[in-house]
Amino acid sequence: MKIVVLGAGNVGRHIVEDLLCYYPDVDEVVVGDISLKAAEEAVKRDLSRAKALKIDVTKKDQVRSILKGADSLINATFYRYAIDIINVALEKHVPYIDLGSSLYNMHKMFEEAGVPGVIDAGGAPGVINMLSKYLVEKMDTAEYIHLYDVAVEEEASCKSFPLRWKYSVETMLDEVVMDAVVYRGGKFVKVPPFSGLEERVFPDPIGKNKVFHIYHPEVKTLAWAYGDKGLNEVWYKIDSFNLPWEDGMKWKFLADIGLARNELVEVEGVRISPRKLFLKLLRSLPEVEEVWEGYEMLQSVVKGLYNGQEVVAEATAISHVTSETGSILTSSPAAIVGYWLAKGILDKPGAYPVEQVLDTELFFKELLRRDVKLFYRESRDLM
Repeated sequence: MKIVVLGAGNVGRHIVEDLLCYYPDVDEVVVGDISLKAAEEAVKRDLSRAKALKIDVTKKDQVRSILKGADSLINATFYRYAIDIINVALEKHVPYIDLGSSLYNMHKMFEEAGVPGVIDAGGAPGVINMLSKYLVEKMDTAEYIHLYDVAVEEEASCKSFPLRWKYSVETMLDEVVMDAVVYRGGKFVKVPPFSGLEERVFPDPIGKNKVFHIYHPEVKTLAWAYGDKGLNEVWYKIDSFNLPWEDGMKWKFLADIGLARNELVEVEGVRISPRKLFLKLLRSLPEVEEVWEGYEMLQSVVKGLYNGQEVVAEATAISHVTSETGSILTSSPAAIVGYWLAKGILDKPGAYPVEQVLDTELFFKELLRRDVKLFYRESRDLM
């Protein structure tokens, strides 16, 4: 069995480690990245079963070459590369998974090619969808689904850094400028990023945290999946981009002064993209290894009726994380689903969100194998 992982960044390399650790029947994991050094770092856990290649995913011939003989493809690159990668996967008839392309409009192409694809299958979206599925499918009707994504640090070596991030810089820049989408009264409504600020107490060891709206695709897929349950509202809120508040708010400042914008501005007769300039300057900084430790949490809260009684239920996943493990709640789901695709456990042609094709019980069992803690809590109207 051969599984290809494209992208050997912080998430990609942990997907590779997960595959090698939990699935001994995977014969070969091939990792492709524009940086051969990054790809080699990702495979060092088991050089007998994993191979690193330098590959530019914008070159279709290179993607075709790495997919030869593949049983599944896990795309862990920046989501804007996804459409071209998908086209090659369909051409080569390789089952496909990504962590956040939202390319459900390609569903018919997957169907016609006879290829199964699972889209947006990381932590959020991904795990958080499955927590919601678990809750909603218990209920007769569901009034709302509220989603929370929070992390806390216990230790960090680089608190004095001028700017920190824990996932793709490009993704964060998109999130600070894109309108969020909430589902209300049967319609999708745009609201500004950073709106809907609330302070909420989460299960230990997370505790009290501030959260706000940013754009996330699971709002749409959950509304589509469970609209027939009577849903009136679905929204997603994150803490300060999984950073301490003061660090996360620096990204808001970047947005406020325009450095996240792609539109060209003129400076002394030269037209330049503020975002490209910012990214260029960021890449010019010396690399410093950050060491941190803490916890990450994904939670779905659903209000609905169960046997005629009003219920508010919470399903929560919490994982201990470090700079070495990275986000387990993001990398492990991609590895799990990539393995299931390669084994043929998931074989339905089409492009699906996780809640439409994954078995909740089997998925949660796999998370428990990775020491993810799963909690359920409910309150009922007793009157």
